[in-house]
Amino acid sequence: MSTLNTTRINFYDTLFERQNIPDCVLKIGYKESGVLLYKGVNESSKGLGQENFSIQIIPEYFDIGYQNHLCKKAINEYRLGYASKLNDFKDVNSYLKSQFGKNARPILKNIKRLEMCFNVNYVFYHGEIEKSKYDFLMEALRNMLTKRFQQRNDSNFRLNEWEELRHRTYNLIKIKRASLFVIYNDNAPIQINVQYHFKDILIGSIASYNIDYQLFSLGNTGVYKQIEWCIANNYSIYDQGHGDLEYKRRWSNLIYNFKHHVVFSKSDLKSKFKANIEVLKVRVKAFLRKKKAVETLKTIKSKFSKSSQGKTIEEKSFQIIELESIKDEINTFILINWKAPEYQFLVKNICNFLYYKFEHYNNLEVFQHKLDSSIFIIRGKNTFQKLVFH
Repeated sequence: MSTLNTTRINFYDTLFERQNIPDCVLKIGYKESGVLLYKGVNESSKGLGQENFSIQIIPEYFDIGYQNHLCKKAINEYRLGYASKLNDFKDVNSYLKSQFGKNARPILKNIKRLEMCFNVNYVFYHGEIEKSKYDFLMEALRNMLTKRFQQRNDSNFRLNEWEELRHRTYNLIKIKRASLFVIYNDNAPIQINVQYHFKDILIGSIASYNIDYQLFSLGNTGVYKQIEWCIANNYSIYDQGHGDLEYKRRWSNLIYNFKHHVVFSKSDLKSKFKANIEVLKVRVKAFLRKKKAVETLKTIKSKFSKSSQGKTIEEKSFQIIELESIKDEINTFILINWKAPEYQFLVKNICNFLYYKFEHYNNLEVFQHKLDSSIFIIRGKNTFQKLVFH
């Protein structure tokens, strides 16, 4: 007697991050407009007849059609996705105004402040990228993610699959089905985003930034620049996926549900019976998610997995002393190369100094006290500040 299997598929990851379409899918289109994004060839049930499918994380804005001998039962997952519909906007600022109104000003202010304080360059790698450059950027992104989640005292599942993800994404960039968006200060990446492309959809997948630049709101700047790119390149949707984060809610004009499809044979009683059992399992899990039980379990698991990704970052305590002048004490200090590895603990303070004092990175000098190595002076073009570490 033949065995009927249930194949479980994460549709979101399979379609976007792996650029694969399950064999059971016959068409993919936009539910609202009816525009067809993919059409396969209908095949006989041979080859799929001994298989059911349990397909999770399907964006609600898609209309999915299956092979003719198959039918589906759809279940609400009680999991939200966050996206921006862009067809009605001529440029990023019109979208920003529509979404934020007067609250758009701080976002624009932080972009201007970033560009005023640093030698900023925005680069999309979509197509050709040297392998050495790609490896350098992905290692920088891995380090950013590690430090960011250590700062949050949290874990990140992406780090557990990093090598496979790194290899896969490089191949997709070469055929323009993935891209890297990078914000540089001079030659140093300070924010990196990994995106995937499906037709006229850009999927923001993995993003992180140098936490020393936190005051500059690089996350908002990254979203702004990616939406700008989407509109300029006639993309309809910028999708930030699942994961309920406050900044996603603020940027998204399309907050949608994810669906779970259980797909089975129309004519096979065994297939229908097994599908009904699967539907029951999915509904129970969806109910638990609705009641926040799934998220609670994930949080508990996360607590136990933190040790594998490093300890929480401990920052040195310090005192800031504002100075009108340094002429009376500068002779007791010596100029240092603050970019050297042993002075990296100063970088966050330096970035904060640039932000609040409207100074530029190129005009910066840092001095260390000759007798007390815990005392520093930051000197800009027009302003000064003393740091005393404890």
